[in-house]
Amino acid sequence: MRWGEAIIAKCCYFLMQITAPVIKGEKLAGYLIASPFLLVDPSELQPEEIIFLHNKDKSAKKRTLEKALSSIPIVKDEETGQAAHHLFQIADRLSDPDLSGLLKVQEAQELQGKIAEQIYDLKNLERDFTPSSLSRLFYEREKEIVAKIRLGDKIGAKENLYQLLAILLTQYLENFELLKISILELLIILSRAAVEAGAKIEEMLGMRYGFVTELARIREQETLCLWVVKVLEKLMYGIYQTRHTKNYQRLKKALDFIETHYGEPLTVDRVAKEVYLSSSRLSHVIKSELGITLGDYISKVRIEKAEALLKDRELSISQIALEVGFSDQSYFTKVFKKVEKCTPKAFSKISSELQH
Repeated sequence: MRWGEAIIAKCCYFLMQITAPVIKGEKLAGYLIASPFLLVDPSELQPEEIIFLHNKDKSAKKRTLEKALSSIPIVKDEETGQAAHHLFQIADRLSDPDLSGLLKVQEAQELQGKIAEQIYDLKNLERDFTPSSLSRLFYEREKEIVAKIRLGDKIGAKENLYQLLAILLTQYLENFELLKISILELLIILSRAAVEAGAKIEEMLGMRYGFVTELARIREQETLCLWVVKVLEKLMYGIYQTRHTKNYQRLKKALDFIETHYGEPLTVDRVAKEVYLSSSRLSHVIKSELGITLGDYISKVRIEKAEALLKDRELSISQIALEVGFSDQSYFTKVFKKVEKCTPKAFSKISSELQH
């Protein structure tokens, strides 16, 4: 009950069972149990695992045991997880009140685990973070999540959100009000990206008006993080409600191709050929779905890749320009300055100062 999920455990020796609680009047009334089953083939069991065989009539007992084991199903790990999920759902229907409270506990546990992983990864970057360097990192991740939202990439957007929450928690661990203000600013930016991706502006404005009221009622960090994830899911749902499925699939394939081949010469004709569209149709889809031209999107991807190389400082600017698909360094500098409002050399210097 504490973990908000069914439990998979050994019931005796190597036999397994799944247990899910049934609640009546907020008290434990009993369990639903699925048992017995095996996770491994009996032939793989070691002699010491079968420790309840007595010396007397050992061979007869072994035959009896082997016969009994042959009737017990062997279940794969993923199937066991699915079975536990289904058993919990049945227990939920039998319980009064239902187990929604336990499911919230489970959601909170999973989210805290994901954020903890991101904080651990931050600490493993082997550099001392300052408020300015954390802000810079947050800005970079913010750009990534906006791009994911514009693409309708729900999974990618969620992963970016976990990273953003980890950075904010690292910055404002001891100042809950500043944490809430930063999250409000982030959600306004994300809702704007959702509108650009096709979500209805009236719905997004309604959500934005509700942010302040809902935020004011939140008093705990864990509740705040869960609320942010739920808001992101609503934003993404708003996009899926309006997107044309076929367009989205073609768009995703085109953008995946650009992501893989950004260092090569790319034209509208070449990308269009990959997704079986005419050049004019692809240009229209890109413009209507992303709000920018295909050429601008290619430049954006190339500049993002160049930023990562500039931080390492192992290559010269001319080498980086060639690496990301620009044949001319001066043109690379011009495009970079248009996107980032500074030259590649200035960006490299700022990144170096932040890292040290």
